[in-house]
Amino acid sequence: MRPRELSSADRELTTPPRRRLLGLAAVALAGALAFAAAAPAGAATELRINGCGWNGRSSGNHPYYEHCATNTNVWIQVKRFPRGNYHRCVGPGKTVLDSDATGAWYDSGYQGGLCKHPGDTGP
Repeated sequence: MRPRELSSADRELTTPPRRRLLGLAAVALAGALAFAAAAPAGAATELRINGCGWNGRSSGNHPYYEHCATNTNVWIQVKRFPRGNYHRCVGPGKTVLDSDATGAWYDSGYQGGLCKHPGDTGP
C-alpha cells in the first residue's frame, strides 16, 4: 500500500510556517542571550574593578588609576578625603595614587583633557 499524498491544506497544517519557525528561533536566541548575560554578572564587575579607570584599594594596596589608551597622556581629577581634590597627568598604564584617594576620573574639561608630562599635578 502506498502512502497517500498530502494536499496543500494538509501540508500547511502539518508544517509550521516559516515565520513561526523564525519567531521561535528568535525567542530561543533571546532567551539564550539573556541567560548568558545574566550568568557572568559578577565576572563583569570584577573586570571593571581591575580594568580601565579608577580602581580602589584592594587587599591593603594603594588605590590606582588605569589609563588604557596607549598613545595619550590625560588629566584625571583625584578625589581625596579629608584633603582636597587635585588634577594629575597620567600616562598609559597603572598610576598609583595617594592612600587617601577615594575616587578618580578622566577630566576632559581640565586644560583640554590632554597633558604632556605624567606626574604633573594641578589644582
